[in-house]
Amino acid sequence: MAKKKTIFMIFLIMDTGYIFAQTLTVRVENAEIGRGYLMIGVFNDENSFPNSYFRGKRIEVTDTVMEVFFSDLPFGQYAVSVFQDRSGSGRLSTGICGIPIERYGFSNDIRRPNFRGALFDFYGNMTITIRIR
Repeated sequence: MAKKKTIFMIFLIMDTGYIFAQTLTVRVENAEIGRGYLMIGVFNDENSFPNSYFRGKRIEVTDTVMEVFFSDLPFGQYAVSVFQDRSGSGRLSTGICGIPIERYGFSNDIRRPNFRGALFDFYGNMTITIRIR
């Protein structure tokens, strides 16, 4: 009987870990091949958006459509921002009046940084698509 309880607990622990942390795939469209890096930030706090991400990645642009994976992401609400860092500065370059001169985008296809507008529920493996412009 003790052996059955132990086996049950092991499966329960494994299953719980699987349920509460999964993979978010961010599909980025319209990137310029060979022009710098994609900077992707996953945010879980309105006060940190869009400058201090919860999870982030920097990947070299090798195709017009790129997929970036965030594994073991806890369930919750998130917003995602992406920009193509062509200058290599690590920051979104802007021109006159702070207008971005590099391609960028946010989850839910919003055009201006707005945490609530970009917010989505994450409760399992999912893919979101962001078309940078």
